[in-house]
Amino acid sequence: MKKDIAYKMKNILFAIAIPLILYIVLLIVKPNAMGGTQIFDILRQAMLPAILAWGVAFACKLGLWHFAAGANVITSVIVGAGLGVRLGGNPYIIAICIFAVAVLTGFICGLIYIKIKVPSIIATVGCMLVLESIGALAWGGGGVIVDKSFEIFNKLPVVIAITVISFALAYIVYGKTKYGFNLKAVANNIVVSEQQGINVNYVKLISFVLVGVFSGLYGILTLARSFRQVPVTSMGSMDMVFNAIMCFFVAAALEKRVSLMTGVFIGAITVQLIKFGIVAVGVSGQFNNAAVAIVLLIFCAISSESEYMVRFRSHFKLKKKL
Repeated sequence: MKKDIAYKMKNILFAIAIPLILYIVLLIVKPNAMGGTQIFDILRQAMLPAILAWGVAFACKLGLWHFAAGANVITSVIVGAGLGVRLGGNPYIIAICIFAVAVLTGFICGLIYIKIKVPSIIATVGCMLVLESIGALAWGGGGVIVDKSFEIFNKLPVVIAITVISFALAYIVYGKTKYGFNLKAVANNIVVSEQQGINVNYVKLISFVLVGVFSGLYGILTLARSFRQVPVTSMGSMDMVFNAIMCFFVAAALEKRVSLMTGVFIGAITVQLIKFGIVAVGVSGQFNNAAVAIVLLIFCAISSESEYMVRFRSHFKLKKKL
């Protein structure tokens, strides 16, 4: 029992050490920029990307590239908020409309992927282009603006509450439900899963719906920050998806040590630390995604269980003993 607890604590500390070490390095390099209460700002900035990443993780775990998640967010905000404004403009009505449109959009994208039977990257890129076009045409093409009363969803206690609820939902669905068990089975071996009677298409469809659920929550919180959402075209929504996938990569590398959904939040913090660090050292923000990708690819390579990395780590440990 004690050994199990010690083993779990070791894994948790290892996972936490990744963003902690990165923060300490940045604090040493740029103490003025990274000191004080900056860590709390970083944690808050990590909450929203984590929410979207929890949804995208359900698709990525199956090996599905859901490039329409960002377009789902933007279009759901424009269409849903526009509908809510026309229904009276109550902040809660607007939020419900955004959430409903996002879930419906996720369901439709899932059906399209299943029915047309093409690789997920083709299906979701197609859905992304269609959704971006819908957002650009809706309500006359000018996007949507909401009243400042919608700021209620940007209050820190509300943001924290929605983040905690999102994590709890993702954690329970992934780790404690029949769907989560089937998801992991399909991810491990789709052929064996089908032979065991698992409805693979149903699992994939629910994964797309869950992306819609978390896209809706993310959209509500982002709109509460700016009160406005403008249309995005020419695959401009890809940036949101890229950040979410980066969070998943970190989580996947840590999954043998901590829960996948816990790893997603650690990944979100890590991504935000890299972005803050880039700004702190004076590098142009245009290189954010490139820097994040390079750092995370290095991290994922080091953390991977590939034959080469296993031999490399074994060789390093042997030298250390000698």
